[in-house]
Amino acid sequence: MMEIQTEITKKEISFIDDIDFRNILYDRLSEIDKVFIVNANYSTVFLSISTIEGIFKHLSSIYKTEIKQLPIYPTNQDGKRRRFDKISIDELYNLLKEIGILPEIKDFEKIYKIFKDYRNFIHPQAQHKKALPIDLGHAQMALGLMNATLEHLSHNIFIGKEIYQIVAGSPDYDKNKVLHLNLARTRVHSFVITRRHITNVLSLSFDLEFQGKSVFNFIFNYKNIGSFKMLRLDNRREQKTANCLLHCTQRYFWREEFFSEDPFPPTKPIFQVQIEIDKRKKLFRFIVDGKDYIFKDGSGKKIDLFDELIPDLQIGFFNEVGPVKLHNIKLQ
Repeated sequence: MMEIQTEITKKEISFIDDIDFRNILYDRLSEIDKVFIVNANYSTVFLSISTIEGIFKHLSSIYKTEIKQLPIYPTNQDGKRRRFDKISIDELYNLLKEIGILPEIKDFEKIYKIFKDYRNFIHPQAQHKKALPIDLGHAQMALGLMNATLEHLSHNIFIGKEIYQIVAGSPDYDKNKVLHLNLARTRVHSFVITRRHITNVLSLSFDLEFQGKSVFNFIFNYKNIGSFKMLRLDNRREQKTANCLLHCTQRYFWREEFFSEDPFPPTKPIFQVQIEIDKRKKLFRFIVDGKDYIFKDGSGKKIDLFDELIPDLQIGFFNEVGPVKLHNIKLQ
């Protein structure tokens, strides 16, 4: 018997940190799968556009302060700034695009504008007055717009106001402020990097939790998946040179360059990791459970971590072997 494919919506929505809201979105996406397949055009438009609007409102609430300061923030006819909850979907798109959350995609603004009055479709009299038709083309357009929006956002994780890009795997950030670096089919499992590049000063801290035998890597000097350096914490006791600095020179290949005086991370269930970078002071500290980690070359000579740093590149995290959790991530 031939199986009929009925799943037509994108469902990678781990960029939503509120699990309850995420479950509501899953229900809506599953409902859209059902209504579109039976040519329920009105239902497809209502559900698709309201789903986009709900996601936009969720994201805009994170950046509410920044959005209200934008010169393009909408105003009423009397010139007063519009209430935040009264902004239309096409205006939300422009505002989120302005602060870098959504991309500049040709004709997207026009398509969002077509559906800005989608609520009128729900009321027959209002639809009749505005002569707004709903047909298969509109349903396909609304569905395509939603899928394109989800596809773009699915490559990001929002931790506070910081945006991390997903390089590989299926990392997840929840409302308990925990970043889950989960297992995946790739060697790097879950790999994320900051969207912004490091400037002169960086202060990063988080509580690290290994789950079983795992390896955690702090990424710096990130250019692409085949060019970066990393500081490794490996809690597998059978490894002889667990904690070290490594250099990746091609995809999925890295070599050990320097080794930590502390071969293994603490045995505590959870411990704090801090990274301090100050280019003006030529400072690069890697602090594990309150202790500065010292790295040496093969001859036993101490190296200066700052000499390994390249300015204006990205940082990030990935796990090897097993899952890892990062609690209470703070990046300044």
